Amino acid sequence: MKIEKQNITINLLDAEERIHEGDTFLLTNHRLMVSSKPGRASNVWEEAQLEECLDPKLKNAGKSSRKWLGYRLLVVGFAMIGLQMIPYLFFGTNVLGKLPGLIESLYFLASMLTATTGSYLTLGSYLNRPPHTSILFGVPGSKDLLAIFPGWDSEEASELVSKYRRAKRNV
Repeated sequence: MKIEKQNITINLLDAEERIHEGDTFLLTNHRLMVSSKPGRASNVWEEAQLEECLDPKLKNAGKSSRKWLGYRLLVVGFAMIGLQMIPYLFFGTNVLGKLPGLIESLYFLASMLTATTGSYLTLGSYLNRPPHTSILFGVPGSKDLLAIFPGWDSEEASELVSKYRRAKRNV
């Protein structure tokens, strides 16, 4: 029997049946196959016999996006910096110069902290992976298999693990 997935053909062995499948994984009663690019469809798949695999480990990873909070803090921080810098650069006057030194220092500290925190949250939202659930199937003496599902505590990941354990007991 043949299965078509992402422009590749997966040949099933004799007496091998599909138990559970998704875009990036395929579980049969004898083998587990996952995409070589975890979480994304790929033309290359890795596989392991169920007898060789260790018990899977579920883990939540990634960070939730804080882009909008970062943008807002950046705007507030740059506005505070602009209120102090623009009059000084164009007119040579320090708007906050008439206030006590402590107030001027606190204003400067607040504007810099706001802009820095906004930059950190915005960049972190683009650089960090979004929330996901990963399943690591250890294979002694070979490369471990990794399956990634979107969102924390993914129902699809839990379903794969339960069906995997059931299939492994039947081997």
